[in-house]
Amino acid sequence: MKRWLAVVLLGGACLAVALVVLALLDVAPALPLVAFVIGIVAAVVTGLVLCLLLLLRLLRLRHRPVSARPLVPPALAVGAGALGLLVGYLAGPAPVPSPSLTVADQLAYMHRTDQRDRVTLRLLNLSRDRARIARVLELRQDASGWDPEQMLDAAIVLQHGSDSNNYRIAHELASAACERGVNPPRWDQGTAEWLAKATYDRWMLSIGKPQVYGTQKEFILGRDR
Repeated sequence: MKRWLAVVLLGGACLAVALVVLALLDVAPALPLVAFVIGIVAAVVTGLVLCLLLLLRLLRLRHRPVSARPLVPPALAVGAGALGLLVGYLAGPAPVPSPSLTVADQLAYMHRTDQRDRVTLRLLNLSRDRARIARVLELRQDASGWDPEQMLDAAIVLQHGSDSNNYRIAHELASAACERGVNPPRWDQGTAEWLAKATYDRWMLSIGKPQVYGTQKEFILGRDR
């Protein structure tokens, strides 16, 4: 049994190290969250089974003692996932890129960090959203040459703003991109059309009007994607 426990502990340590390394490299940012959730689910299921076995033991329908050892693997998964999430929060990439990059590369970078933040604890750091929005609005001052892809990258960032003006601009950009047509692989027409509808609904809700397309969960407006 000691050998079994040693193997489990070694596996948990390896998982924790792997998740920390991936978090530091910002590779597969959702993996720590997946490990954490799987661990929680496994711990709950295992705990319920152990409670049932304990009840059977108390009712004298089971003669073997009940051990909590099965809870060790899910507990290690929870701990490894939590550690990966914490490291990802503390060591995440900068929310905005170097201004020396081209506008297209800056917008693509901010789109990428915006979406990755939403599967990590960096979602809780609202200053990252504010920094991206400020940079997008700054770049928008000279947006005459933007292509549909750049418009949609900017719209994704702006839809996570906190006021109606952000949502309005995001809707205008997404709608303009839809009208001009989107070329895969990074974007497709269906996603662009959804974004135009979602940003319109957020805009309407932010000014006290009902949403039209039903894309929003009002109680988490601005943080659900």
